[in-house]
Amino acid sequence: MGLTKNNWVAYGCSYGGSLAVWSRLKHPDLFAAAVGSSAPIKAKANFYEYLEVVQRSLATHNSKCFQTVKEAFDQVVKMLRFPKYYRKLERDFTLCKRLKLYSAMDKAYFLERLIFPVELAVQHNKNEKNDKGEQLSFSMDELCDAMANTSLGSPYHRYVRIILLTYKDKYSPCFAAHYRTKLKILLDTSINHHDPNIDRQFFYQSCTEFGFFQTTDSKNQPFTGLPLSYFLQQCSDFFGPKFNNDSLNTGVISTNAYYGGFNMTGSKIIFPNGSFDPWHPLGITKDISKDLPAVFIKGAVHCADMFEQNDTDSAELIQAREKIFQLLQKWLKQ
Repeated sequence: MGLTKNNWVAYGCSYGGSLAVWSRLKHPDLFAAAVGSSAPIKAKANFYEYLEVVQRSLATHNSKCFQTVKEAFDQVVKMLRFPKYYRKLERDFTLCKRLKLYSAMDKAYFLERLIFPVELAVQHNKNEKNDKGEQLSFSMDELCDAMANTSLGSPYHRYVRIILLTYKDKYSPCFAAHYRTKLKILLDTSINHHDPNIDRQFFYQSCTEFGFFQTTDSKNQPFTGLPLSYFLQQCSDFFGPKFNNDSLNTGVISTNAYYGGFNMTGSKIIFPNGSFDPWHPLGITKDISKDLPAVFIKGAVHCADMFEQNDTDSAELIQAREKIFQLLQKWLKQ
């Protein structure tokens, strides 16, 4: 294209944001600046802070919302302890397999799938869309409104409705909450070039470089049942027994040693993060220096500054985009 004397800015969000930051850090001769939106900068095996932010974001949004979610989830956990409730759970959630045949990993996977819609609502709010531009998940408003709607029955019944509506488009007549379902997907090493599946690759990176496992190990969040050991078992199941706690910790230490973790150096890198985004505890949320500024956006979700501007954007989000643009303009003129 004849573009030989241009200044290039590396720009990305989420893991792409981490790569943008690290590209500028490691190759300042190739990249004039970088913007790492919602970029996790520190590798961490047990990322329990993720669900802490989910709780805080829901509480900020609606003081009763996370408490109602917790009440409903606790009800499911209690029912899982007693076989007399199994038939009810099977019917209510239209489970594909009888609960009495469930292993410990099956039950943990079932709980993981129940937590996922809440994570999605907080992390992406209304920004997660499919190729047709259709909203893929509940927004926080919709989630909290549904959980507050007493006409839908008890908190447990409201939560069942959210789960069924979230997974209704997955082309399955029943709710697949069986660990073998995940095993089948993650053990598949074939590549469909028309519809590539990235789950296996990202999980491999999680098991070897980053961790990022969103456990329920903190008391300051509404869920239970997903300890770090649950994720480590998956590393072994998907990739072999040599992938374990020791290998993960070695990988996390190596990643942070190579890239610096929070001890960020370099220059001309911008770190935008949203206060509602559960990933922000692993990002840079305060200015390191004049040339390594943070743009912390109150009430913003994952990668919000990179989405097209629309009428519902907050003043804080609009100002954040302006600040990023002005900084890049200034740096590129230098």
